[in-house]
Amino acid sequence: MCTLVKTRDVAVLLDAGVALGPSFSLIPHPQEYQAREEARKRIEDAAVGAKVVTISHYHNDHHTPNYVDPVWLGSSPQSMERIYKGKIILAKDSRRKINTAQRRRGWMFRQTVEKLAERFKAVDGHSFEFGRTTLRFPAPVPHGENESGLGWVLPCVIERSKDKIVFAPDIQGPVVKETLDFLLEEKPQLLIIGGPPTYLRGFKVGDEFFETAIRNMQRLSENISTIVIDHHLLRDEAWYDFLAPVRRSAEKAGNTILTAADLLKARVTVLECRRKQLYEVAKPGADFMKWANLPEEKRNLLPPPRDETSASEING
Repeated sequence: MCTLVKTRDVAVLLDAGVALGPSFSLIPHPQEYQAREEARKRIEDAAVGAKVVTISHYHNDHHTPNYVDPVWLGSSPQSMERIYKGKIILAKDSRRKINTAQRRRGWMFRQTVEKLAERFKAVDGHSFEFGRTTLRFPAPVPHGENESGLGWVLPCVIERSKDKIVFAPDIQGPVVKETLDFLLEEKPQLLIIGGPPTYLRGFKVGDEFFETAIRNMQRLSENISTIVIDHHLLRDEAWYDFLAPVRRSAEKAGNTILTAADLLKARVTVLECRRKQLYEVAKPGADFMKWANLPEEKRNLLPPPRDETSASEING
């Protein structure tokens, strides 16, 4: 969900991380690795002109750690330095409203990044002025349901004059009334949210969760002119159909529902939810498959080999 926001006063890079995920018991396809590599390069390039980098929470797709992970993150100490060196880092507090895994991860991250940054500050409940631009960080909201075990995320509100953007990753709908009320009260011109993880329906998450998410997204779509719904939801090939009631509510109110690709006027290309198909129609070469079949401890030490034999695409 990494997003670059520029005003006349400041450039802010939100959640500077990228990751691939486990799916269908298959290692990510070479096209996914290429997409991750390109995304990481775009993030590093965006960081060059950004004064501020934010962290909503310490899941590894929302910040860049300093260790080497060739399989899922494509992270490295060099990538971390390119993103955070000399920046003002405004981050979720790693001591409060946080689960155990993220507390440890956040502590380790801070120990390293404070040596690189111009400034590092835990910002839950704080606001900052950059010229006529205000960055505001309300109280953390649940990562999905209350007491879900996934912890909390820190929204970011960016305001200049009458323009307002709210960045609320991983709220998964929202499904929590207090999060919905907060977003309705803010009423930004642009709201960027992580949609619900429908790929977990019937496995880890029940129908009531998704019914609540739809109702709440409809409420938002009736009251906010432009909403980007992305992230978890697009891990499900049926994401577009799932959003149909939300699009209808938005259209009736004269508002718009988009993906991040739509916002950028780019083609929507979903890869993770089509991983099985990718392996069938764009079969990786022998070198890649040899790497993919290595024991995990060996695979974690080696970057995936470039694979030119699987270049054909599945259109989004």
